[in-house]
Amino acid sequence: MKKIGIFTVALLLMVGFNFHQPRAKAQSEGDSTMKQKDSSNFIKTSGIITDIVKQDGTVTLTVETEEKEPQITILKVTEDTLLFNSGTTKALKKESFKKGQKVAAYYGKNKPMLAIYPPQISPELVIVHDAEKFGNVKVSKFDNKLVSLDNDLKLSIGKETIIVNGKGEKLNQKDITCKELIVFYTVSTRSIPAQTTPSKVVVMDDLSPQDTTNFMESTGIIKSIASKDGKVVLTVETKEKVPITTIFTITNDTLVFNSGTTKKVKKESFKKGQQIDAYYDKNKPMILIYPAQITPELVIVHDEEQFGSVKVSKFDDEFLSLDKDLKLNIGKETLLENEKGEKIKQEDLNGKELVVFYTITTMSIPAQTPPSKIVAINYLSPEMKEVQKIIEKDHFMKNGVIMIPLRKVAEQLGYEVKYNVKKKKIYLSLENSSFTITRGEKKYSYNKSLQQFKEKPVLKNNKTYVSEDILELLIQQ
Repeated sequence: MKKIGIFTVALLLMVGFNFHQPRAKAQSEGDSTMKQKDSSNFIKTSGIITDIVKQDGTVTLTVETEEKEPQITILKVTEDTLLFNSGTTKALKKESFKKGQKVAAYYGKNKPMLAIYPPQISPELVIVHDAEKFGNVKVSKFDNKLVSLDNDLKLSIGKETIIVNGKGEKLNQKDITCKELIVFYTVSTRSIPAQTTPSKVVVMDDLSPQDTTNFMESTGIIKSIASKDGKVVLTVETKEKVPITTIFTITNDTLVFNSGTTKKVKKESFKKGQQIDAYYDKNKPMILIYPAQITPELVIVHDEEQFGSVKVSKFDDEFLSLDKDLKLNIGKETLLENEKGEKIKQEDLNGKELVVFYTITTMSIPAQTPPSKIVAINYLSPEMKEVQKIIEKDHFMKNGVIMIPLRKVAEQLGYEVKYNVKKKKIYLSLENSSFTITRGEKKYSYNKSLQQFKEKPVLKNNKTYVSEDILELLIQQ
């Protein structure tokens, strides 16, 4: 793997994980941001294959961009990944990859990913560029007139155009309108939009990853334990040949359970050598550094003596997990609790993310189980979901700290926001809570007690940005 400096790594992390996302142009304080048209469900990354590893039915590709300082991406290709040759348009087998090939990988833009460098992605689609036979490929949503939503390409379906779905089953022209499509073509007009008669069209709608959980999972072995400011900091490594290290900070708000006994575990009881599964909000803004530093919402400690399995997922009204893997047969012996450990009823499970503890399952598809315990997690309030969307679209990094737009976030949470322009002060108030913040100063007042930001508030694009640590106080109200 190529050696790169710390500054370059940090820069690539910020760019590598966000450069595909639509950019929002900030306006004056309090104004809404500009939104780009959602022309695809997928993000594209391209490069040259520099290494290939085949293990356990998965082909792992190391891909580097064709730049002076190349970005590296790890692509994990499975049986579910669609593979095509750009020139012949034929489907490929995952064993056919070769070093030196140029590939374009497409993955769901809402797919959760571990915040590490290099990024590790399981793409839904990979296009292998044919070095001998020319061919273009366009992946986009198309309207009812078969114009791509980015207005780049219009399709004129001909008699020779092959139309299929992801499984290779033949479809008709009426089946491709208002869908996400893979379009193979060679020539196009110079008009705007360009027009082409494609040689092949593949409908991708059924490939968009379903939102089956609110959480990302990371599994590994505890290598070291430290305590800081009432928190427990775990250094965890995966069990791979080249292990990935993650730093997990366990707070009093982190739910910790034993996989076998299903009982809650105190954060002070972690031990070196334990295997844990950490679950954290996949939409949570994170500092993209290596090793990743994460505060998980849930940790499962594997019990070495008492066997137990754990499933964290959203479930439908019939208690079938949204990934179709597990169906729950809830009985009288099943313990039902909320996050606080309070007993709840079966109807209280609806609409919640569930932590399911079980030991046995049937061999059917989906597997069925009588769970021993279920913990229902209230994920996020509607206000906090909107706050996360605001931060995702409008933030920047300063010395490794995420800076967020103060007015937008505070008003979303119900605060009244007032400004004193001459004194550079911002006042937030909500019921009995109040904040006084001064731009350019780390110290601020919260209910007349002094607090301190990680970074000084700044004015950018006529908006005040503050470090994200203020959220802990804002959301307590």
